[in-house]
Amino acid sequence: MKHSSCLVAFALIALANAQAPNDAKLKLQKAEKAYASTKGSWTKDKSNQAKKRAYVNATVQLGTVVMTSPLLGAKVKYPRALRLYREALKLDPNNKEAKANKKMIEDIYRSMGRPIPH
Repeated sequence: MKHSSCLVAFALIALANAQAPNDAKLKLQKAEKAYASTKGSWTKDKSNQAKKRAYVNATVQLGTVVMTSPLLGAKVKYPRALRLYREALKLDPNNKEAKANKKMIEDIYRSMGRPIPH
């Protein structure tokens, strides 16, 4: 029963975030650019808390865009999103969105009896 409910959850996520391919591509490119920019900025000045917050926010945002992208297959998007959420949680362990989405992805893998990607 858990397996089918998790598949329904993934299907609902995909359906709720269905976009035209060009829109989805632009959204993914924009999120990747913001992530790279904020990561580079924070890496150069790790004492700057505003840059750290911007990097964490961009990382979580990219994770969510990746997780919901209709352009990426499940074998790509869920492990990548999970890595991004973990990256954000290393810097901000209390980030609600990253915690919730990380847990959801891990729970779905568990319910399907599959190993959780690293």
